[in-house]
Amino acid sequence: MNESFVTVCGNVVADPQSRTTKQGKVFASFRVASTTRRYDQGLGAFVDGSTNFVNVVGFNALGANVMGSLKKGDPVIVYGRLRVNQYQATDGTPRTSVEVDAHAVGHNLTRGLSALTRLGRPQGEPVDRLADPVITGSFDDDAAQPVDPGPDVADLEEALDGDPWATGSGTASSGELREEDADTDAYVVTPG
Repeated sequence: MNESFVTVCGNVVADPQSRTTKQGKVFASFRVASTTRRYDQGLGAFVDGSTNFVNVVGFNALGANVMGSLKKGDPVIVYGRLRVNQYQATDGTPRTSVEVDAHAVGHNLTRGLSALTRLGRPQGEPVDRLADPVITGSFDDDAAQPVDPGPDVADLEEALDGDPWATGSGTASSGELREEDADTDAYVVTPG
């Protein structure tokens, strides 16, 4: 299967919002405005080009961390799977939305300082999480809803059962890693 992954640099347009899918999964959604900058030799300065608006969705721990870390105006870098949706608005107007199923989100450190509070090891999901109608409609209320929400995925808690790093309760203290705490334990693998 071909998938497109993108990296988007820009600014958070509005405070992230926490939402829930029909299956009860919590996710965070926000928009990023990415404006190109080009050097104009005639002016002898950099000028702003066009602005692209990208809808971003973060699930599970990433979604929770987005909610606690980002706010309107923050410069961010988002990496994830690209999805372009074409639909008709309720008035019949054709529209297009660009969405990123985020795998990683962080502050753009070329624009300021940031500090990390380590919580645990992230886990991935091998499904099309953006196919859920609640997510598709979370950015535009008059978007046409997709028919197939995709396969149901086990709750994160079940996937992380018995993993001390999942809750941040690993045996290392004060940020100190011991050899027995090394990232060598088995990962949870879900069928894809």
